[in-house]
Amino acid sequence: MNVKVRAIYAKELRDMLRDRRTIFASIIIPLVLYPLLILGTAEVAQMAKAKLEREELTVAVLPDTKKIAEKIHAIALDAYDPVHGIPPPEKKEGEDAKGAEADEKLFMPKDSFKTAKVIFNEMTLEAARADLAAGKIRAILVLPVSLTEDIAAQRKVDLLLEYDQAERVSQSAASRLREMLERYSSVVVAQRLKEKALSPSFLTPFTLESKNTAAAEKVGGSILGGLLPFIFIMMLMTGAMHPAIDLTAGEKERSTLETLVGTPARPLEIITGKFLAIATISLFNAALNVGSFGGCFGALGSKTAALQFPWSALPLTLLLLVPLALFFSGLLLLVSSFASNTKEAQLYCVPVYLLPVSMMAITMQPGIELQGPLLILPVINTSLLIKELFLYHGTVQQIIFVMVSNCFYAAGMVALAARAFAREEVLFSAQGSLRLFLSRRFFKPSPTPRPGDAVLIAAIFFPLNFYLQLWLGKLVLEHPDRIDLRSLATIVVVSQYGLFFGGPLVIARYLKTEWKTTFQWNRPSMLSIIGAALMGCSAWLLTSQLAAWMSRVWPQNGGDMGLDEAFKQGSSSVGGMIMLTFLIAFSPAICEEHFFRGFFQQGLGRKNKWTTILIVGATFGVFHIYPAFRIPITGLLGVVIAYTAFQSRSIWPGVLLHFLNNGLAIFGPVLLGMPQDKPVPGMPFPDVPVKFLIPAAILFVLGLLAVKTDKKQALEKSGIP
Repeated sequence: MNVKVRAIYAKELRDMLRDRRTIFASIIIPLVLYPLLILGTAEVAQMAKAKLEREELTVAVLPDTKKIAEKIHAIALDAYDPVHGIPPPEKKEGEDAKGAEADEKLFMPKDSFKTAKVIFNEMTLEAARADLAAGKIRAILVLPVSLTEDIAAQRKVDLLLEYDQAERVSQSAASRLREMLERYSSVVVAQRLKEKALSPSFLTPFTLESKNTAAAEKVGGSILGGLLPFIFIMMLMTGAMHPAIDLTAGEKERSTLETLVGTPARPLEIITGKFLAIATISLFNAALNVGSFGGCFGALGSKTAALQFPWSALPLTLLLLVPLALFFSGLLLLVSSFASNTKEAQLYCVPVYLLPVSMMAITMQPGIELQGPLLILPVINTSLLIKELFLYHGTVQQIIFVMVSNCFYAAGMVALAARAFAREEVLFSAQGSLRLFLSRRFFKPSPTPRPGDAVLIAAIFFPLNFYLQLWLGKLVLEHPDRIDLRSLATIVVVSQYGLFFGGPLVIARYLKTEWKTTFQWNRPSMLSIIGAALMGCSAWLLTSQLAAWMSRVWPQNGGDMGLDEAFKQGSSSVGGMIMLTFLIAFSPAICEEHFFRGFFQQGLGRKNKWTTILIVGATFGVFHIYPAFRIPITGLLGVVIAYTAFQSRSIWPGVLLHFLNNGLAIFGPVLLGMPQDKPVPGMPFPDVPVKFLIPAAILFVLGLLAVKTDKKQALEKSGIP
């Protein structure tokens, strides 16, 4: 870490830890409030339940039916559990005592009913209803006077139970009266069976034993999966909000921000130190809340072995919260930078706080699953994935999607905050900061985009590209026969020329950067062209073999993505082959290279060579997210192309390499006479014959050496020693 960044980080962190509000929000609340809320509420609920079971319940009955109700209640107290419908069989002489004891336990009466104290009062129905509304009685039980005679004559009897559903005590009374009548009904049925000389099994031809196979942690996760992500993310935002406001608008009020900006530290170093301090507090707050909540629930779960807190899911849960904490820290830091005082900053942050709350409310609805567009939707994807992890359902692919997308969003938000701090007219203006921030006339011309701009645009392009690929994948799966050359051309024009080619050109013009420098429109040397051609002619064979190896360890759904109709049309005529080459090889080579090896790579700069190359290659890989198992292979190819562009100082060798790789991947197997068997879904890809693989590896190494040698010539031509 840079010395200045470390100094600013330590200073801001120390100042925040001295703030009582930070201590209260980050330490006092999780350590004191959670135990009080969780353990205290559970204890109060248990006491309330016990009190409710011991309470005397006054029930109104019609005149001349009190004795009937009391008789039914007395029979029910001595009856067995009506859930089974029959009393236990009588013990025969010589029967095994242990077996009889087991049967007796099976039909034991409920303890909660034994504790019920019901008092019956006779009154008219009108008076009873008035007292029920006034809360003087708990329920009304309407019994006919001829109930005993009707039951003896085996006539059907209609009873009526009235209660106040809005009153908890009235609900309890109704529940106990229902149980009383069920128990009485079981006794009557048992007597009728005995009179008819029928066995009790006449009404219960079989018994069903239910066995729960879920682990105790999984049961706990199913209960907490909907609530805990909401609490964790809210605490994450709460931990970031107060420090973000204090380190921006608060410093404006205290007039200390000008002093900090006037130090030798650059704006990027200042914002990095502040951002890391806010993220540290946010993560600390989230981790403490997670631990405190888990400990409290663990204390409750220790009372029953069937319900435990899913501790094994916590490490990955905390890991998922890291990029989200960075995202919220950058977002709140950016929003607070536009405020002139803390009161105004709080007003700005309220919508930022409420938006994730409303988004997470969606995840608590039944039937919402982590798939499709929700995989990269911020906040929602993390909440759903934590829910899946608590149920032990999360997949590696889901974790990759969520982590990668959240990392992009966090990087883009930090880049926006850095741009705000780099503009003094934005940082210190009393009003109109957002207009100044977006106005192009305040931008200073530069040869290439700034690193923050490059990261920000990549973060914006990632979800756009994801949804375009998702649209293509859905179209392929639902209508594979409709993907002809015309529909494929439409998709390519929208995604390639609209996003990766036109987008960077317009943005570069908006940011006042030089197109030639930004996109490396330099004339390459012949050596770099030869090297790119050698690698392009051989890379498709090497990546095919890598895909074959990868498909053995990573499940895949096939290799052609259902574009059979388009390939069939393209290979049926010369015009179709030209069109297919234009769509699959030429367009991606031109458009994607302008963004990845042009705008993005030049924006990251040439100072840290391998850091830039690896970031560009990894970004290139995750952008090609379908099929997912090819991400590492595509990322490795992206590193090679980035290295070629870096060495040659030109975009065109990379365009050639990209074009040859994509084109030969389509027509190469036909030209070499390789087997044309389609990959079977769920089965590994076929290996590349060794007679082609070894020459391809040799050509690739020769091309790589040629590109490496080209660096000296490029430096000599540019006059750089």
